Amino acid sequence: MMKKFISLLALLIFLIPTASAVGDVKIIDFSATATNGTIPLHVYFTGNVTGNVTNWHWKFQNEQTGNITYSSANVTAVHIFGKPGTYDVTLDAWGPAGNDTLVKPAYITAYNTS
Repeated sequence: MMKKFISLLALLIFLIPTASAVGDVKIIDFSATATNGTIPLHVYFTGNVTGNVTNWHWKFQNEQTGNITYSSANVTAVHIFGKPGTYDVTLDAWGPAGNDTLVKPAYITAYNTS
């Protein structure tokens, strides 16, 4: 009985580190080349994401109008803000066994040119 228990315990110790590392998706942060400016405002975004990520999704929501636009399926994105407003920016990342989301409210402000 003890021999079977030790064998099972050894097997679990061997498998646990591998199993816990799979799908460990974590968004550390993301950054933008500009957080405000006049329209059309061209902004490059870069995500800092760890883990086995297979998909990314960027979402930009104008707080004044509620309109949502989406951009890129990569850890980096280029987005042109064509309408004035303050925008929430969201990055979603997911992989085979996990996902994470980071929202930055009122992260981008785009102004009229006049």
